[in-house]
Amino acid sequence: MNKKIWAVVSREFLTRAKTKGYIIGTLMFPVILIFLFGGIFIFGRFFQPSTQHFEVIDQTGKIFPQMVEMLSDTLKNGSLKYSFTEIDATEENLENTLEELRTKVLQKVIDGFFIIPDNILTSRQVKYSARNVSNFDDLRDIERVISKSVGNIRLENLGYSPEVIRQEMYAGYISLTSYQVTEKGEISKSGVSNFLLTYLLTYLLMLFIMIYGQAVTGSVIEEKSQRITETIISSIKPIELMMGKIVGICLLGITQLTVIGSFIILLSTYGTPALVKMGVETPKLLNIIGNLQFTPVVFAFFILYFFMGFLLYATLFAAVGSMVNTTDEGQQFLTPIIFLNIIGFFIMITVAQNPDTPAAFWASLIPFFTPSVMFARIAVSHPTLPSGAILSIFTMGISIYLIISLVAKIYRVGILMYGKKPSLKEAIKWIKYK
Repeated sequence: MNKKIWAVVSREFLTRAKTKGYIIGTLMFPVILIFLFGGIFIFGRFFQPSTQHFEVIDQTGKIFPQMVEMLSDTLKNGSLKYSFTEIDATEENLENTLEELRTKVLQKVIDGFFIIPDNILTSRQVKYSARNVSNFDDLRDIERVISKSVGNIRLENLGYSPEVIRQEMYAGYISLTSYQVTEKGEISKSGVSNFLLTYLLTYLLMLFIMIYGQAVTGSVIEEKSQRITETIISSIKPIELMMGKIVGICLLGITQLTVIGSFIILLSTYGTPALVKMGVETPKLLNIIGNLQFTPVVFAFFILYFFMGFLLYATLFAAVGSMVNTTDEGQQFLTPIIFLNIIGFFIMITVAQNPDTPAAFWASLIPFFTPSVMFARIAVSHPTLPSGAILSIFTMGISIYLIISLVAKIYRVGILMYGKKPSLKEAIKWIKYK
């Protein structure tokens, strides 16, 4: 790059990097990630639930005692999580009893009530009524306990001891620990942690390419609409102006992704002890964060594929900006480009679980999908590089060069065209100009 291009790069980067919005946005991303990983549990400490009161009509006469016994969990303040009261109801007074229970619910005397029918062994249905039925975690626990009680009754009816059977079932439960086979041996690796990290990083790639790619379009349209482009290109070639804009805005994205990546590395190293100190006691969450493996090598590929993906897409965004006169006009051309980026992300979701299939290999070599798909394959396969990883860098490089060569011809004509409604047919003519 010559001095003129670097002058444009510096202008595009510094004018945006010094804004309050960019600085706040960069610092806010780690905060957003904190809420993504632990916000539910952090807020849970401030909004602790109180004891939920339920009344139960147990027409079997057998399930209610087991419910009380198995749902004896307590809250952090020591009080019961659930409080159950059994209601006697006969066929004669059932409707009156139900009306009284509905009144209690509406008056917030109780949180809800259950009706366990006498034919539950065959119907396998329990009715739950409440003002709010969105507490699915609690309902799942209660459903599990009632199901276990029904199972016990069915086993007893067959002459089996449910306690002995369940002891044997629990004794047979196993824990599956996954190891990745590499040339240097086997290493412990969590499939869930690996997939979630890959999903998050690839989503950021897609998001940042779209956000900063459209910033390129906006920058080109702004200068074109203000009629300052003629002055600029009197001292710099159109392709130098275009590349300066693209690289300058790309550095903004790389800066933010570096901050985010550094935070994720810190999270994977110190996240589990920090959450434990904050009182988070969820084993699954702690296990997922404790098994995050965001190594410097994966970080390097993360930045590399963002850089190449951004050059590819931002060049097309620059072409759109040079062709149109307003942002509204540009939307019809931007939409297909954005869809290509999104399609690559959706392909990644499947490829991340099956990175070594032939379909994954070929999809990762399609330039418009390579940033998302190949990075996902590398992230889940690390420390082993998947087939085609190096080849994808060459195919991306060649594709970027070809697209820049074509777009430069559109850009040099388009930035000087005013008032004329753009079309693809017109853009093709510009490419043919010498």
